[in-house]
Amino acid sequence: MDDLRSLDVSCLCGAVTHSFSVPVGSLPLASNLCSCNISRRISGSLLTSYVNITHSPDTKRPNLEALTPYRSSTILTRHFCSTCGTQMYLEYDQDGHFEAATGTIQADNTDNIVEWKTQMWIEDTVDGGASAFVTKMNGQTLRRFLREANQSPEAPLDWKSAQNTKKGNIIKRSIRCHCHCNGVEFYISHPNEASTTAKSPWPDLIIPYHADSSDNPKNTSWWLPRPNRYLAGTCACKTCRRASGFDTTYWAFVPTKNITQDADGTKPFTRDQYWGTMKTYSSSPGVKRTFCGRCGANVFWDGRDSLVDVAVGLLDAPSGARAEEILSWWTERVSFCEDALNKGLIKGLETGLKQWAATNEGVNDHPEDA
Repeated sequence: MDDLRSLDVSCLCGAVTHSFSVPVGSLPLASNLCSCNISRRISGSLLTSYVNITHSPDTKRPNLEALTPYRSSTILTRHFCSTCGTQMYLEYDQDGHFEAATGTIQADNTDNIVEWKTQMWIEDTVDGGASAFVTKMNGQTLRRFLREANQSPEAPLDWKSAQNTKKGNIIKRSIRCHCHCNGVEFYISHPNEASTTAKSPWPDLIIPYHADSSDNPKNTSWWLPRPNRYLAGTCACKTCRRASGFDTTYWAFVPTKNITQDADGTKPFTRDQYWGTMKTYSSSPGVKRTFCGRCGANVFWDGRDSLVDVAVGLLDAPSGARAEEILSWWTERVSFCEDALNKGLIKGLETGLKQWAATNEGVNDHPEDA
């Protein structure tokens, strides 16, 4: 009989914890990077992943008292922390087994605990999404599937849906953003003169906090790498990981003047009373994270006077999940990569981002960028 290893999972605030045991011989636990519409909308992330925590009929069931259930499809229920919003579990109808979000695992690292096997549901992204950012891990090429892993056609690296729209042909309407249940909805307008008036220190994404000062005395508009696009990037910090439940988060940096609650732009962004089903959790002094209280979607990281981080998975852009008609992706670094729980995943992401940039995929084909 295999020896057992005990593992723990927890949300950001600590209200939800669970211990489970897995046979040592089953490690690392298999997982897939998922790009499906449901996962993006309930997380705000472009890639989600889970591992099975039910390895025998007598496995202890997680305590669900501090969690909010959300029925996201006909086959399963999702559970997220009611206090901090961390996506914790999938509970499957067919056999009642539970899976835990990989970013909730409590360990020094998970390189020997989790092994990502494939990318799946790429079809839902329209443009390939973040699957194009992580093509290899630990020297192994990840197989890519349009829908369910190992049960649907494979997708080539340059896959794009016939629905993908050339960015030069997209009318510059505001981009609608919403969670899965539509309890949170807002709009991002394209950059304009007002976008340059925001103020912010440099983010760790560009200037690592451990290496240099984040002061921005000249108030360089780093959030506008191009006049017509906002900066977007990836983060592996401990707090984002535990707040979302997933190993990487995907943020767009948008001035509050370019965020409205309605398509007409008559209802501005407000901090004193967030709208819809948004709930807040203060993850550190001066920082509020917002999430949907109904489906758990990560929405904002709000810690700057005139600029907020928007979860990219909520954008409903015509071009696809990467929203390149309005976002320009930073490919030089994963923010707080030093804090990564799974070094293999983040190394694969950083390498993949650079390779993606080297092909200029989706970067230089916009007429206004010429």
